[in-house]
Amino acid sequence: MKESIEGFLLSLEKISKSNHIRELKVIEKTKSILKARLHFSDDIFIQIYVNIKRPKKNYALIINDIRIFGKDYIFGLWHLHPFESPQKHDDSEKARKPITIEEFVEEATFILSEKLGMI
Repeated sequence: MKESIEGFLLSLEKISKSNHIRELKVIEKTKSILKARLHFSDDIFIQIYVNIKRPKKNYALIINDIRIFGKDYIFGLWHLHPFESPQKHDDSEKARKPITIEEFVEEATFILSEKLGMI
């Protein structure tokens, strides 16, 4: 199935109904680009960037303007910015496994809840 910006936006709208998500903010939306944030609070959010023409995807958990966890799809390959060392590019076999927005949000929520006790 071909990906679409509308499909990504529908997924984010569904996710935004979660108990932990306070607000969905769409920052940019065109036919091929979506940049949005799922806010837990003013300073804690998940930023989603999708460009279906490139194709490129960036999913990041941000606290106080610093990425603490992320997963990127660039040049046809996924890599991970692990929670333990978010500046690192982990391109191991496990890190290259594709991930959906829903799976990323689930993992980010687990980090905020279980590892950091913030939500």
